[in-house]
Amino acid sequence: MKQLLLVFALFLTSAVAFAQTPTQKVYAAVVKNKPADVEALLAAGADANAPVEMMPGFPTTFLIIAAGNGQLDVVKALVKNKAQIDKTDSFNATALMAAAAKGSLDVVEFLLASGANPKAKDKDGKDVLANAKEGGNAEVVKLIQAKAK
Repeated sequence: MKQLLLVFALFLTSAVAFAQTPTQKVYAAVVKNKPADVEALLAAGADANAPVEMMPGFPTTFLIIAAGNGQLDVVKALVKNKAQIDKTDSFNATALMAAAAKGSLDVVEFLLASGANPKAKDKDGKDVLANAKEGGNAEVVKLIQAKAK
């Protein structure tokens, strides 16, 4: 009987360990750059704006992660499913800042067209233009300069 209970307890523990929340599933799809999976999970009710803690105590967003990785199709899927364009992370950084720092022109263009704030600043007062300059893409810098006027 004890063996049966032990086996049952181990089974339950392993089943719980492998069960993922919708947020964890979306995070995995974003990290793996699988826009169709992101789209399907969000359409099934996952929250596009759920906080994600890549490091404990420092929440960020799916949109910031995708923008920072230059994943245009994932960014589009998130925005289509109501991800907040200017939702900030724990440092007050935005998806536009992440895309600009990456030098991802196509993601920057999409976010700006979707209403992202080109004048946003993080907790240290660093703005989108400073991030763009760090990204080193001259076209991104020009675009941010034009939009921030």
